[in-house]
Amino acid sequence: KGAAYVLVGMAGLYFVYLFFGAGLDAVERRRMLVVLMMFFAVASFWSGYEQAGSSLNLFAKRHIDRVVGGFEIPAGWFQSVQPAFVILLAPVFSALWVKLAQRNLDPAAPLKFAFGLLLLGVGFLFMVAAANIVAGGAQAPAYLLILTYLLTVFGELCVSPVGLSTVTKLAPARLVGQMMGVWFLGSSLGKLMAGLIAGSFDPNDLAAMPGRYLDIVFFACGIGALLLLLSPKMTKLMGGVR
Repeated sequence: KGAAYVLVGMAGLYFVYLFFGAGLDAVERRRMLVVLMMFFAVASFWSGYEQAGSSLNLFAKRHIDRVVGGFEIPAGWFQSVQPAFVILLAPVFSALWVKLAQRNLDPAAPLKFAFGLLLLGVGFLFMVAAANIVAGGAQAPAYLLILTYLLTVFGELCVSPVGLSTVTKLAPARLVGQMMGVWFLGSSLGKLMAGLIAGSFDPNDLAAMPGRYLDIVFFACGIGALLLLLSPKMTKLMGGVR
């Protein structure tokens, strides 16, 4: 928790400097406002996505039916599912953005961020279903966890590569290195938040588990819906940067 205060404080001080002491002109100031919003969005995204290495892996170990043909799949093997989906699907998403751009249909970065957070939230609905099964006294099927990983990877491919590219394009040339640092500071904050969320799960209170995952659904979808509403304004503030 102390580290969270440190990271938020660092980010706050930097953005105060950026807006009031970095000598930005009007166009740069508008673009940095978009970067600030993307900073909070990416932190929110990683706070859910990085449950994979904590609450979801513990869920796999304790509550997923991992026996297939008499062989019990080690819980740690499920950690390979997300990276495998990223490797398989990254070329697909890359080709999709190129094809859409060729038809002048490529969504602007804020819209992709909105899609990413909405996909993250929808993905955790499968964990709500799995947790309800566990709360009822049974083991949950592995496919629910795998579907969660799949939807969250869809979201990750809308956020992670798009965000870093967009931040470097929005930044004034003299601040590109700092903006990359800000981007990864947002990621660090999100992953720290993920740990705090995972730490709030009580392994002895199975009845509360569906509600905990539902909180992630509401949070991610709420931020995604807000970005969806703000995306036209954010796109305008970007001043032609895609």
